[in-house]
Amino acid sequence: MYGANVIIFEGIMAFYNSDVLKMLDMKVFVDTDADIRLARRLKRDISQRGRDLQGVLKQYCNMVKPSFSHYIAPSMIHADIIVPRGGDNTVAIELIVRHVHKQLQARGFKLRETLAMSYVGQPLPSSIHLLPSTPQTQGLHTFIRNKDTPKDEFIFYSKRLIRLVIEFALSLLPFKDVIVDTPQCVPYSGKRCASDKICGVSILRAGETMETSSL
Repeated sequence: MYGANVIIFEGIMAFYNSDVLKMLDMKVFVDTDADIRLARRLKRDISQRGRDLQGVLKQYCNMVKPSFSHYIAPSMIHADIIVPRGGDNTVAIELIVRHVHKQLQARGFKLRETLAMSYVGQPLPSSIHLLPSTPQTQGLHTFIRNKDTPKDEFIFYSKRLIRLVIEFALSLLPFKDVIVDTPQCVPYSGKRCASDKICGVSILRAGETMETSSL
């Protein structure tokens, strides 16, 4: 395990604590037009929460908008970068990505490259088992590695691949021979897991898809 090179700390009150501000290398305030904020709240509260129009507008005018004006908007003064139009501003997002990448290169954060090259030419440890390469796994990798693969298809094929990983891992468990009697009174020879308990550890940085596959 190794720490992340970039840690994103987000929240509407992210700039409130002065101690937190001192630890941030770059402070970004993502702003959105007031009309869009109101439209999003109306759509969410009416369609998803079953609220009526008058109730949503009353809460927005009496609580949400004043709170934003009094507590959130003044914190923009602490921001190094203010991004208008939110996630639709692809130019600003690209500039931020380039700046972060430039800072990582300047500070020498090339940990992944070092890890990838540290064991070149050395055999894998005996505790590491690779999923056998088959036409099925190669096909799944083709979809996953294709940058043009749609998001829903990427998730679908990732879950299929992880399911194969879980099945392969279960096959490495110790098994013992057992003989059971079928309802037809015919003995049947099979296998039973020799482990009483199985513990699965999901590392939620790239392993979230393993959760459903291991159930």
